[in-house]
Amino acid sequence: MFLVIIVFLIIFSSVILAHEFGHFLVARRAGVRVDEFGIGYPPRIWGKKIKGVIYSVNWIPFGGFVKIYGENSEEKTLKDTDSFGAKPPGTKAGILLAGIGANLLVAIILFYLLLGCHNFQTFQGQFFNYKFPFGQQSAFPMISGVLDGSPAQEAGIKEYDVVFSGNGEQFADSEALIDFIDRNRGEEIVLRLADAHNLEERTVKVVPRVNPPENSGAIGVILGDVSRLSYESLPEKAFSGVLHTFNLGHFTFSALGHLIKTSVVERDIKPLSSSLSGPVGILAFTKLSMAGGAWQVFYFIAAISLGLAAINILPIPAADGGRLIFVIYEAIFRKRAPARIERAVNAFGMFLLIALFLVITVKDVIQFKDILF
Repeated sequence: MFLVIIVFLIIFSSVILAHEFGHFLVARRAGVRVDEFGIGYPPRIWGKKIKGVIYSVNWIPFGGFVKIYGENSEEKTLKDTDSFGAKPPGTKAGILLAGIGANLLVAIILFYLLLGCHNFQTFQGQFFNYKFPFGQQSAFPMISGVLDGSPAQEAGIKEYDVVFSGNGEQFADSEALIDFIDRNRGEEIVLRLADAHNLEERTVKVVPRVNPPENSGAIGVILGDVSRLSYESLPEKAFSGVLHTFNLGHFTFSALGHLIKTSVVERDIKPLSSSLSGPVGILAFTKLSMAGGAWQVFYFIAAISLGLAAINILPIPAADGGRLIFVIYEAIFRKRAPARIERAVNAFGMFLLIALFLVITVKDVIQFKDILF
């Protein structure tokens, strides 16, 4: 578990530092004063001032920060030409969007490398009807759990195995696979599988039980559905990193909309709340990704970086998207929103984010306790 925590800190800190470095780089190029760029959070262990910027290493090893002069819109800084608040809306927007852009760039680069090493294809779990905008998409059932002592376990079937076919018959979803298994109870079947992590294919032979134990199923597996997304044409391969980043970003917002709609229709917050994860949930997924090998870990880093970009583009007070709303207001009405209102909104947003963080942390501990402990 110690190694999992170390890897988690490296992953989480890396994507946050990439985000903050985006802000830092564009702010410096725009002539905005940067007071500090820190790795981790205070109290400070070490710091050195270079060309007006303090570069620091801090005791809390959880991400990092950039301290931009005038970013909180204090009245006293507005007249300083090197202040964030004194810059025109276009410059402010560029600095705010730079963090999001840095996270997108990390995701694009990693997806380029990972897809290129795996024949430009990958698998993506699906829990609602969805079509990716780019690439070729094929649906398959996937093993999401294997019961102890079951025929599936004895046959070597593993979690995250994608089922391509059985006795040559292909399946579009888990219901089709269940029907095939039930039709062949007591008879040996040959399943063609692929590990969703490394895409290695193999065949296994298994005999579905005629009278399985209650709630165990004929071969003893838990099933889900997954899509194989492949980039086959030369242009698709050339732009695969960009296309895959757009695909997953579009999927993220579509899934969020689906979950919100489901929660509203069912008048139950669980469909939405169960899908949200904080640091504890990311720690659990870090452990799961490490079990899938290096390829899965780097894919996870790309997904986390993309997720951080998606969260920050939302108009949430205190997040980059929320602060961008005030910049847009300034650009439209040619005057700044009152600084006290902006600070109050951002402070309220930060309070809500902290409260949400605590609620999600408690939820994650309960939801992932079997994985983590």
